[in-house]
Amino acid sequence: MSLPESRVTELNTKQATVLSLVADADTKITLSDRPVFGVCLTFREDICALEGSIVYPKQVIGWIDYSASSKLACLHQHQYFDAQQFINIDSNEISFLQAVRIHEVNRNLNNSNQILTFSIVRSAFNNTLTQLNRSE
Repeated sequence: MSLPESRVTELNTKQATVLSLVADADTKITLSDRPVFGVCLTFREDICALEGSIVYPKQVIGWIDYSASSKLACLHQHQYFDAQQFINIDSNEISFLQAVRIHEVNRNLNNSNQILTFSIVRSAFNNTLTQLNRSE
């Protein structure tokens, strides 16, 4: 499900809207310090250490099999959204498109398809961009 641009802007400007990054129920997920052959999603071994931290755009949080990009989604209040509106996949590396705060990381990825929860970080720079976009 794709999110209308106005709804993305609303999520980006609301304070601390928490989203869940989830994977398809059949997707194999593991933790490692590098991509694992035969696994659709590999997240950094130290991803749990990112709880409470700000993750910046292009900061690699994991790796994805090139054929598995449609296996990710974001969930907010029981609505699914295309994860590519919030994450970037470049050369099979997964990163966020904007600065986000990681709230919680699922420590047992084998028993749940929820990977982590995050919110978009509001900053003076982001607020200025939002105001510029509205004035156009």
